[in-house]
Amino acid sequence: MVNAHENTTEPALVKTASGVVAGKAQGGVVSFKGIPYAADPYRENRFGPPRPPRPWSGVLEAFEFGPCAPQPTTYSLADATPLYPWDTDCLSLNVYTPDPGSNRLPVMVWIHAGGYNTGSAATSRADGSVFAAEGVVVVAMNYRLGADGFLALPGGTVNSGMHDVVAALRWVRENIAAFGGDPDAVTAFGNSSGSAIIAAIARTVAAEGLIRRAILQSPCPSLVVEADEGRAVAAHVLADLGIDGDPRDVPLKELLGRRQRRLDVRFRDAGQWNPYTYWFSPFMPVVDDTLFTDSALSERIPPSVDLLIGTNRDESRYFLIRNGQFSSATEQDLLDAQNAYGVPEECRSAARSLYGHLPLGEQLAETVTNWIWRGPAIELTQLHARSGGNTFAYEFAWRESPAFDGCYGAAHFLEVPFLFDQLDDPAFAPQVGPDAPAGLGRTLRERWTRFAATGDPGWARYDDENRSVMVLDRACRIDSDPREIHRAAWDAQCAVPTPGR
Repeated sequence: MVNAHENTTEPALVKTASGVVAGKAQGGVVSFKGIPYAADPYRENRFGPPRPPRPWSGVLEAFEFGPCAPQPTTYSLADATPLYPWDTDCLSLNVYTPDPGSNRLPVMVWIHAGGYNTGSAATSRADGSVFAAEGVVVVAMNYRLGADGFLALPGGTVNSGMHDVVAALRWVRENIAAFGGDPDAVTAFGNSSGSAIIAAIARTVAAEGLIRRAILQSPCPSLVVEADEGRAVAAHVLADLGIDGDPRDVPLKELLGRRQRRLDVRFRDAGQWNPYTYWFSPFMPVVDDTLFTDSALSERIPPSVDLLIGTNRDESRYFLIRNGQFSSATEQDLLDAQNAYGVPEECRSAARSLYGHLPLGEQLAETVTNWIWRGPAIELTQLHARSGGNTFAYEFAWRESPAFDGCYGAAHFLEVPFLFDQLDDPAFAPQVGPDAPAGLGRTLRERWTRFAATGDPGWARYDDENRSVMVLDRACRIDSDPREIHRAAWDAQCAVPTPGR
């Protein structure tokens, strides 16, 4: 084996269950990119479960990223920003290790975000080298997205994208020791839909011994549907895409191009897509009684899995600013959102008390943040702690972003460029600005890797008595329930608050 800390141009060779792979050493880390963990999921296997990868002879040069999963070339909420090149043979993963000759290093598995419809691990923006330099083995995988990954289509495998993630975790269990990792010390971590996938499959993969710990960044665990509703949503999506037969008959480029763009535009119209307009995606996990068996938050993260969980202070501004509602919100928009989430009158009254003095866009932003992110995440945190789990909570609160005239705040996804040391990436520069504190990113990585190694990120556990939360900001601090004043806006059992916090 090649020691990653040696200066060498020789590739590092690792034997996996499917064949030998060669990786490149650079900067004290060896990377292996584009390793197949499952076979091509399209063509004759489209909408089917993931199949084992085909073994290969010789050495597979794992020097370049594999293609990402088929997805729209642009995404309407991202201002038509070009995304990632895709192809059908997309079920690959990347491994970053300090040294493949090491023994039983902690393992962190990154599951990317993207609203179940976009995203990729095949990008330097999810570069696990920054974590591997801290002494952990990092894995990042692609999985099926959109209609192929998250629609309950007749005759198809429900939750195909989540089945892909499970297949990748099984690959990790079987192969990661050869890269220096400990298969009994796997931490799954992700942002947004990536963390919601972890929450959905946690009981299944924990029962198989596939994960020991979970880090959920801005999860949206309540955005799931029961089986009947999942089939109804799938029928609605197909109708909106103009598909009245077998989706396989529509070429992928056409499906993901013109038709998908039309869906993106119509999806913003609550008159056509309520309540899902305020769920921000027609694609989501479906209760399937096998992989994902119960929509209740109490059935998500078992106490055997250590949990680190948190949200960003201003989650929904990412979406509402980009689709124009932050500046143009009306009373009807606010009512539509409350109806979409089934907000009880007690919580609406509390929200009026808390936010009624704010512009309508800010009222809408707090409502969406409370009901998609903040409230469900706090509830999941409490349930895990009460069940006897090892539970830690955080809030990402850095609000110095210059984006959108300073209105961006600590919006959704903003912690990710800090976490992966991508503050200089032009794609993130408008959000983080030129003076973003790099030290905050180092703090996140140190805390995350410490949790992966020990189950303790270095602050007090969360419990009902103290509700200890690490507030991650330019100056980090421990606070007791920093958003307590907002609870009555999503929890009808709380007293109506006095504004001011």
